[in-house]
Amino acid sequence: MKIEVKDDDKVIIDDFEFYGHIDQKQRCSNCKFNLVYYEDFDAYFCPKCNYWTESKCSDPDCEYCPNRPEKPLPHK
Repeated sequence: MKIEVKDDDKVIIDDFEFYGHIDQKQRCSNCKFNLVYYEDFDAYFCPKCNYWTESKCSDPDCEYCPNRPEKPLPHK
């Protein structure tokens, strides 16, 4: 897996580009890899395990959760 940071607000993981950042303080509870913040969904995920670290909220008016995919990285 190749992870790059571009212009301080974009992350590229294996050619998949999105707005966010790599969190240097938070780590995955399973594999201890640094978590990544995905701005479009206002959520953190582990790129190695390819799972969200938090559940979707139950707010019907939430602008983030209803459109959040099951997995953060579509190519894994």
